[in-house]
Amino acid sequence: MAKKKSSILMNTLVLFVVTFIAVLALAVVNQVTKEPIAQAEINARAEVYKVVYPGAENFEEIENSESLIEGSAEVLSGAGYDGCFVNDALAVTDASGNIQGYVIAATSPSGYGGDLQAAVGITKDGKITGYSIVSHSETAGLGSKCAEPDFTNQFADKAAATLEVTKSGATEDNQIDAVSGATISSNAATEAANAAIIFFQDSFGGGIKETVEPYTIDSAEETADGYKIVVSTTKGFAGKIQIEIGIDKNATISSFKVLESNETQGYGAVCTEENYAKQFIGLKADAITAVDSGANPANNEVDAIAGATFTTRAVDIAVNGAVMYYQENYGGGLSDSLKEKAANTDDTDIVAGASVQKGA
Repeated sequence: MAKKKSSILMNTLVLFVVTFIAVLALAVVNQVTKEPIAQAEINARAEVYKVVYPGAENFEEIENSESLIEGSAEVLSGAGYDGCFVNDALAVTDASGNIQGYVIAATSPSGYGGDLQAAVGITKDGKITGYSIVSHSETAGLGSKCAEPDFTNQFADKAAATLEVTKSGATEDNQIDAVSGATISSNAATEAANAAIIFFQDSFGGGIKETVEPYTIDSAEETADGYKIVVSTTKGFAGKIQIEIGIDKNATISSFKVLESNETQGYGAVCTEENYAKQFIGLKADAITAVDSGANPANNEVDAIAGATFTTRAVDIAVNGAVMYYQENYGGGLSDSLKEKAANTDDTDIVAGASVQKGA
C-alpha cells in the first residue's frame, strides 16, 4: 500500500513538472511570437491602406488607439456626425520610427445601401494624402461610382478639414463633386471622410476645428419698412441654398424667399414653394425651430420638410443666421432664446458664427 501511494505521488509530481515546463515553454513561445504576429496583423491591414498613403514606409499601432476608437462615436456625434464611427487607425512612420501621418478608416451609416466605410490618409500637419472606399453596398453603376478614381481622387491634397458635396461643380477647396445621379452615395462617402478627419483633429490635430462657416450673410440693408437680409448656406442636401429674409420694424418676419436652391424635386425643393414660405411670415425675429409636424407659430415653430432632413436643417441654419445678424446689428443684441440655441450642442453650427459680407 505504501508503495502504491509513493507511485501516485511520483506520478503527480512528474505531471506537475511536465505541465509547468509546458506552460513555461508556451509563455516563452508566446512572448517570442507575439510581436511578429502583431506586426503581421498590422501589415495585413496596411496592405488595404497603402493606396491612401503613397510612399509610406511603415505602419504602426497608435498608443491608446483602442480607447480612442471606442470613444469615436461619441466624439463624432458631438461634432454633428451621428451614427458615424471609426473602424481603425494606424500611424505612418519613417525608417527611424518617427510619425509622419495617419491612416484612419471610418464608417458612415448614410449610404443608399447602408453602411459605407472609407480610409483616409492624413499627414501629421493636416494634409490628405489619399482616399479609398473600403466597403459599401451602393447601387452598381450609380452609387458604386463613389469608389472609382474619378470621385476618390478629388480628396488628395486637400486640407484635413470639413468637406462638403456639391452638384454644381467644385469651386472651393473644401468641395467634392458628387457622382451624377448618386448624391446620397456621394454624401455618405464624404461623411465617412469627414468622420476620419474629425477623429484626426480630435485625437492628433489639437482639437476639432470648424473651418467651413455654416452660413454667410451675403447682404444686409435697412429699408423703408424694416430690414432685408440675404443669407447663404452650403449645408443643403445638394449644396448651396440662398435665402432672403425680410424683418419689419416690429421685429417680425415679413417675407421669406429662396433665391437659389438645387434641392431634389418633391423633397428638399419644397423649400421654394409658397406654402412652405408662408410658415415664416409673422414669426418673431428670434430663434426659430423646425418640428416634425404640428408646428405652433406661437412658439416660433415651422413644420420640417418631410423626407428632407438636410434641407430642413440648412433652412434652419440660414434663417436663424439671418435672425442672429438682425439682433446683433439692428435689434440690440442676442435674445436669451438664441443664446440658449447657441448653447445647445445639437445647434452649434446654426449660431457658430458666419463670415459677413455687407452690401446693398
